[in-house]
Amino acid sequence: MSAPETAPYEALAALIERELELLGESRLEELAQLKLARNELLQSMPAMPPAAAGEMLERCALLQQRVRIEILRVREAVLLELVQLERVGRTAEGYAPRRTRPRISTSA
Repeated sequence: MSAPETAPYEALAALIERELELLGESRLEELAQLKLARNELLQSMPAMPPAAAGEMLERCALLQQRVRIEILRVREAVLLELVQLERVGRTAEGYAPRRTRPRISTSA
């Protein structure tokens, strides 16, 4: 399907596949850069896609669903890690020496 009219849609599918890779590897900084490239590509596309792009657009929609699922998975992993860090912090506080406030005498 490498016709010039479908080339942008093939490029979009390739970008979405790359998003999946980056999400799977938790390379979120690179994902932000890829989002800029994707937005530029979307801006360059016609408002009404050609009929020949229908199959590729369906593929893009399916890939986008996979991206959403992967985002949820990464989000859950980050939240679990935050809970674990909080638990470790509370445990560490239990081993810290008690802080005592200095007493200030008000009687002179």
